[in-house]
Amino acid sequence: MWLVKYQGDHPMMIGSDFSRKSEKILLEVARLSGDRPGHRVSVKELNKTLGLERKEIKHALEYLEGLGYLELVSIGGPWLYGHVVLTDKGLQRIR
Repeated sequence: MWLVKYQGDHPMMIGSDFSRKSEKILLEVARLSGDRPGHRVSVKELNKTLGLERKEIKHALEYLEGLGYLELVSIGGPWLYGHVVLTDKGLQRIR
């Protein structure tokens, strides 16, 4: 479980569980994009391997976007966000 606090308009996740999950998300986005920043990745496809709950993945993606590791590029679908893209900063973070 993650502890969610708000700092300004952005949620702030705390705990080692979040660190593992955020790294897992970034690694999976990189895998699905072929390590190509800017390549669109379906959140539905992303969550097939992650198995996160709707709110859990929503908050994690928003947090990772706030850090500049991902960009949320479309809205819609069962996970609220349709597609994400890995940024150069996100790729550097997992390397």
